[in-house]
Amino acid sequence: LPADRVSTENASVLVSCSRWPLMIDPQQQGVRWIKQRIGEELVAIQVTMNKWLEKVVFAVQSGSQMLIEAIGEEIDAVLEPVLSRAVIKKGRQGLCLKLGGDVIDYNP
Repeated sequence: LPADRVSTENASVLVSCSRWPLMIDPQQQGVRWIKQRIGEELVAIQVTMNKWLEKVVFAVQSGSQMLIEAIGEEIDAVLEPVLSRAVIKKGRQGLCLKLGGDVIDYNP
């Protein structure tokens, strides 16, 4: 990211916010910064990819960090439980999430 004040403030919000951030990044500077910062552990998807939902399920179940790129103006409804963190308690310690009609384990 550039060293200007706004970029520094935006980066601090991204790394310290309690919710998942939404970035509007037409120059792709933020995306490059995130990919460089997280590295190979990042699961990057686009909803136009084949089997993108399987990658989302993998990231949720494994607790991986995920970047959804090129979302457009409307977000696929199947992502709503993930984005809103609609986590369901299962037993004493288990967590799950309803995603695409299936209930999957959630690993924070």
